[in-house]
Amino acid sequence: MSIANQTLSGSGVFKRAGVKETAVLLAVAWLIPFLVHVLPWSGARPLGAYLLPMFWATFVGVYFYGLRVGLLTGLFAPAVNLAVTGLPALQFLSVLAFELSVFAVVAWLLVRRVPGLWLTAPLGCVVAKTVSSTVQWAIVPFGDLGEPFRFFLDSLQGGLAGLAVLAVFNVALTRFFPKTQATGDHDAAGV
Repeated sequence: MSIANQTLSGSGVFKRAGVKETAVLLAVAWLIPFLVHVLPWSGARPLGAYLLPMFWATFVGVYFYGLRVGLLTGLFAPAVNLAVTGLPALQFLSVLAFELSVFAVVAWLLVRRVPGLWLTAPLGCVVAKTVSSTVQWAIVPFGDLGEPFRFFLDSLQGGLAGLAVLAVFNVALTRFFPKTQATGDHDAAGV
């Protein structure tokens, strides 16, 4: 049964992900950044730093299946891609995992509360980068990434193309797979 034809469970906006759906999503979460990282590129930073491919599958996971699957996807892709391609650089793995976790939570909350908002994904990414830079400034948990405000500005400026791609994904999902707002306080399928 296609995603568009499946009924949303209960009062929530998310479907339950089965083993098959989760496996496909995790494979895509690994494959997309892998393909982006192996494209010929001669920039100063890896192409993934500009296009933000780790966020794409994480958002799709959150949009269709909720927080658990989104978090799993967001934490799976960087670790596997580091093992296979060496990217993201080890020094950025913890900050990227943190950002993807914050992104998944913010996107999940926005999809639940304002399901038609086409800026959910880019907004979630900006919030995640803001939170990670604030945490880095306050307690330095990610190692030496340089001055936190400079890291934040470089990350945002470098990721503008990725924010645009996230907006395109977001618009496509809200247009072709529209959701309705959750009516209950608990969305078991989306947590």
